[in-house]
Formats: sequence, structure tokens, C-alpha cells
Amino acid sequence: TSKTQQTDAGLQVTEMSVVGIIFVIIAILALIFITPLFTYATAKAFLMNNRGEDFSVGDVFNGFKEKPGKTIGVAFLRYIIIWVVYFIPSFVGGIFVGAAAMRLATIYDVLQTMAHGKTILVIQTIAPHAALAALFFTIAITLGTIATFMLALAMYVRVDNPDMGVFEILKTSRKIMHGRKLDLFVLCFSFIGWFFVCYITCGIGFLWLAPYIEANVAAFYDDAKDDIIE
Repeated sequence: TSKTQQTDAGLQVTEMSVVGIIFVIIAILALIFITPLFTYATAKAFLMNNRGEDFSVGDVFNGFKEKPGKTIGVAFLRYIIIWVVYFIPSFVGGIFVGAAAMRLATIYDVLQTMAHGKTILVIQTIAPHAALAALFFTIAITLGTIATFMLALAMYVRVDNPDMGVFEILKTSRKIMHGRKLDLFVLCFSFIGWFFVCYITCGIGFLWLAPYIEANVAAFYDDAKDDIIE
């Protein structure tokens, strides 16, 4: 009887694991294929509002009707580019972190016998690798941030240019943001105080802040695009 109960319990755990895996897969697929379509609709809504055009509730689903494959392609390729830019320097930095840990392991026995000077020895041992790791992590953050802002307007370009190809959309976003990445960064950074206020309200404030930021970014795009898109 006890073996039967254990078997039943094991089957229940297995079933729960399978259900959990399926749920994660569905969530990932939704993130990849559905989120960009609503992002497209949001970008279009704020552009239309900026330009004094009417936008109805039904337009929320425009992303599902207006070449959804291209919209997903733009979002996916943008994500891949940004991820690669972040990942490569971070991976190298991780190698140096591992090397520092290995160096530290080699002096572990020595440290156990020392009464004084442990901190100095540890610093001397890992300092070169730690410095290189910090350098590459800094490079990852810097290049990743640049890439993020370089492609930040891709979905707005997609809205305004339904016949433009995926690669051309990303290239156009890059052209628009040339010399303007810092401007958009400063614009986004100016909302940091409101982020703290929203956290104090347990996130409720984001119901107002998120549309406000989106409206400002849409206005930024409208002001910047004229030099690139005819």
C-alpha cells in the first residue's frame, strides 16, 4: 500500500511538472508572438493621438490584422540584436569571474594558515581578473544601452511604413536615433522620480505613468523622424 501511495504521489508530481512546463512554454510563446502585436497597437494609438486622429477600442487588435508576421519579426530581431550585444561582453566578463574564483581556490589552504594579511592576499590574487570582469560588464551595459536606444523607435517606424521590410525598419530606427540616443535617454531618465512614486503606490501609479511615457516617446519619434522619413 505504501509503495502504491508513493507511486501515485510520484505520478502527481510528474503531472504537475508537465503542467508547469506547458504553462512556461505557453507563456514564452505568448511573450514572443502576442506581446509585439499589442506593442504595435499601442505605438499606433499614441501616434494617432499625437496627430489628432481618432482611435477606437477595437483598434487595440490592429496588430493581429496588419501584417502580424512582420511586426513579430521586427520585435524578435530587435530583441536578438540587443541580447547579443549584452551577452558577448557579459560572457567574457563571466569567464574572468570564473578565473578569479579559481585563483581564489588555489590559495584557500594558505588563507587558512594566515593570521594576518588575508584581505591583501585575496585582493592581490583576484584583482587583475576582477578588474577585467568589471570592465567587460561595464562594456556590456554601455553597448547594450546604446543598442536598446538605437532600436527604440523600430515599432513606430513599423506603424508608419507598413510596406518596409524588417531589416529596413531597424536600419531606419538606427538612422533616426543617430545623434539622438542621449536625448531619448535623458527623456526617459527624467521620469525616474515618478517611478519611485509609482512603487510607493504599489504599482498603481504606473496606470498613469506608462501612457504618459509612451505619449512622450511617440512625440519624440514624430519630431525626430522628419529628417529621415519623407
